[in-house]
Amino acid sequence: MPDTLGEIERRQPIDRETRVRFVAAHILPHEPGLRAWLARLGVRPSERDDVVQEVYCRILRLDALDHIADARAYLYRSARNVVLEQMRRNRVVSIATMQNLDELGVADDGPDPEAATSARAELTRALQLIRGLPERCRKVFELRRIHGLSQMETARALHVSENIVEKETARGLSLILKRMSETKGGHVADR
Repeated sequence: MPDTLGEIERRQPIDRETRVRFVAAHILPHEPGLRAWLARLGVRPSERDDVVQEVYCRILRLDALDHIADARAYLYRSARNVVLEQMRRNRVVSIATMQNLDELGVADDGPDPEAATSARAELTRALQLIRGLPERCRKVFELRRIHGLSQMETARALHVSENIVEKETARGLSLILKRMSETKGGHVADR
C-alpha cells in the first residue's frame, strides 16, 4: 500500500480538498520537527513561521501529488529551498543561519538511534503477539490491521462472514492487549 493517497486517487486530477487532506494527513504531523530543525539552523522564530507558511502554500498549489514518495522528506526539502531563497533575497542574513548553512544540505529524515531501537523492539514484540493468536484470528487481524483490508475485503478473502471478521478482529485486539499487560521487560511472560 502506498504511503500517500493511494494509486487511483494520485493519478486523478487533484482538487483543493484532496490537497488539504494530504497536507493534514502527511505534512502537518511533521511540522514540530520541521520547526525544531529550522531553529537548529538559527532561523529566527518569525522567519520560521514564514518558511512553514510558504511551504504549505507551495504544497497546496501543486497540481499533482504523485511525485511525493516521502512526504516528510519533501517537506524538509521544500523548507530548505524556501530558506535558501530567503537568504538570496535578503541583504542581511543572521550569523547563526550562515554558520549552520552546511546543515541545509540534508535534513536528517531518520529517527534518532534510541527511537529506532525502541520502535524495532516494539515492532518485534507486536509481531510476536500477533503470531501467537489463534490461526483464524491471526489471519483476520493481519489482513485488517497490517494489510489494511476492509471488513468486507477480509471476509471475502477468508470466505467468512463480516460478522466473524468483526468478532475476530476484536478478539485479536483483546488478546494482544491482555498479553501486553502480562509482559515483563518487553517480553511475554512465560506461562
